[in-house]
Amino acid sequence: MDSAERSNKVLEVKNLRISFKTNGGTVKAVRGISFSLYKNRTLAIVGESGSGKSVTSKAILGILANNKIIEGGQIIYDGKDLLTLPEEQFTKLRGVKLSMIFQDPLSSLNPIMIVGKQLTEAIVLKHRADKKEGKRMLAKLGVRLKSTDAAKYAELENTLKSCKDPENIDLSSYFDFFHTAVMESAERRNQGISTALPAIKEVYEKYFSGDTIDVEGSEKALKGIYHLLKSCNLDIDVEVDNVVSTFPILTKKEYKEVNLAYSLLSQRQADLKKEGVEDYWSLSAATRAKRREVIMTPEEHMAAIVNATSDLLAHLEALLVETPEEVEANARHILDRYTEFYKKSVSTLSSEKAKEQAIKMLGQVGIANPEARFKQYPFELSGGMRQRVVIAIALCSRPEVLICDEPTTALDVTIQSQILELINSLKKELNLSIVFITHDLGVVANMADDIAVMYAGKIVEYGTAEDIFYDPRHPYTWALLGSVPDLNTKEKLNAIPGTTPNMLIPPKGDAFAIRNKDALAIDSQEEAPFFEVSPTHAAATWNLAPEAPDLLPPAIVLERIKAALTAHPEYTPIVTSTKNSPLNFIFDKASKKDKKEEKPAEEKKEEAPKAQEKLEAAASPVEEAASGVASAETKPQEAPIAEAKEQAAPAKKPVTHIISKKPAAKKSSAKKEAAPKEEIASEPKPKKAPAKKAASKKAPAKKDAMADK
Repeated sequence: MDSAERSNKVLEVKNLRISFKTNGGTVKAVRGISFSLYKNRTLAIVGESGSGKSVTSKAILGILANNKIIEGGQIIYDGKDLLTLPEEQFTKLRGVKLSMIFQDPLSSLNPIMIVGKQLTEAIVLKHRADKKEGKRMLAKLGVRLKSTDAAKYAELENTLKSCKDPENIDLSSYFDFFHTAVMESAERRNQGISTALPAIKEVYEKYFSGDTIDVEGSEKALKGIYHLLKSCNLDIDVEVDNVVSTFPILTKKEYKEVNLAYSLLSQRQADLKKEGVEDYWSLSAATRAKRREVIMTPEEHMAAIVNATSDLLAHLEALLVETPEEVEANARHILDRYTEFYKKSVSTLSSEKAKEQAIKMLGQVGIANPEARFKQYPFELSGGMRQRVVIAIALCSRPEVLICDEPTTALDVTIQSQILELINSLKKELNLSIVFITHDLGVVANMADDIAVMYAGKIVEYGTAEDIFYDPRHPYTWALLGSVPDLNTKEKLNAIPGTTPNMLIPPKGDAFAIRNKDALAIDSQEEAPFFEVSPTHAAATWNLAPEAPDLLPPAIVLERIKAALTAHPEYTPIVTSTKNSPLNFIFDKASKKDKKEEKPAEEKKEEAPKAQEKLEAAASPVEEAASGVASAETKPQEAPIAEAKEQAAPAKKPVTHIISKKPAAKKSSAKKEAAPKEEIASEPKPKKAPAKKAASKKAPAKKDAMADK
């Protein structure tokens, strides 16, 4: 993915944490994940059942169950945080800009309504919503245009009323009128900014510029300036200024979270004292099941408020110096949108036209004889046809983002292939950005552009399709690839031992360690950060630490990669780190430029006792903080790709201390120390066969074959 594609970010998820209240406790479904979806690309989220894939997709669409607990994070779409969006605003996105295809097509369709009526119903509802929105926006813009020049606005209205061909109307002759209206609106906005800016700066300098923050004082001060922000928007603009409009929502939410954090930390202290332990992981399973795994501190929530205020100040200052060219471009945009709203407000949709559109959509999704299928009930169609109907309904609104939640699970293999090809062709035809949820890596081998591998509520590896299929680094990714059947593999498939962990009490450290035969001692003690493999590829595994022992990936994985890259060497990923890469065992080590020289056998012999010492050190428990509160809070999962570094905002002053009338939980200055890298060592295992032997076996598998079943 080049830099141009990386800049076209459609959707971004940041450190998302979601739990659910149940009778047995709190299920930690999503535990701090971050990823980005780019324009005209397909992101596949892959993992076993219970890994948090469907919860993530439903959170994006805003259809989570009522027992949900949004513990933290953001879902950014079109500059808005979907998690803080009121339901009335979300309904304008759900099913319009964001659409979804569910697993079982039969349960998604009404069994006693013909297919055609269900399709036309979606088309009619979309048309009504568009028409209503068009009329509302015309009225809103009309008020400002009339105040600019009543005579010119009356002339514009007469032009619209006398138009006999709304679809081809041309209002370019009114550009000067719109340009004047936008300039006047900009002047009113600048006056509002000139009033609000000093007040916001005063609050920032008084409460946020030092090392201590008065929570109650700053909250009261910010509430006093919210009303000033209403005049900091263009009153003639067709889109809301997201920075200005979301500031009150964001800060109110964070202040509420500050108060909640005090309560949670106090509860954590009481639990630790009652059970006589020092950290969260030492609490009993019954207690951990009812408590949050990670508690964001009041300082972290206050830091979000400080950063939001800093961003608001910078944004308002930038608006004050808007250039004439920017004002002109804005005027053209508003004129274009005004024309679009007019067309929607006068559009008509007869039942015959709706039927015609529905039949056309059925044909577009590959249903033969759509006129006949239009009159049939869902139970009269095959599974593949029903899924095509569901796809047609989802695409009626021409969404920008399409979420596919295991759309091929209920279908046989041949129909799966057809549905995948259909989704791929529709993506190109309609310029869709797709989030594809599946448990099967083989399903997405030929359709995903980017892949996020999820396990136990976390993303453990992230990269392009070539990165994941030809240079996987996480043991769980190896296990998934080794369990996928194809037509050419002669060896027995590798079954993944054990089951996914109980998410009421997720395990400490790497959740996959208990199922990984090559797990390191540190895996059960501490969660691995993301190690960068390349600018587009990263994995959260201690196997990529420089001091980690060399591991041999499963033979079946090596054989498939070797066969595929032998046939298609152009797919070979370009990496910046070769630590524990399958490519090390496939290509001649001497020919690799970035491969370090192997140490002599004598030197390796001398290092054996040292390795044993490291193993013993790593097996010892990780030192915990004295109070237990700091050690109970694990670091949020970092964004897995390098573009996060490129687009990161300049570092802002961290909040080190806050002042509040509420009794804050005492927090020890001692923090949990990360296990030293030199302590990384593997558990003693039987000696493996040499790498060259494993890599030399014949396995003429290709990338395409990995998708076959």
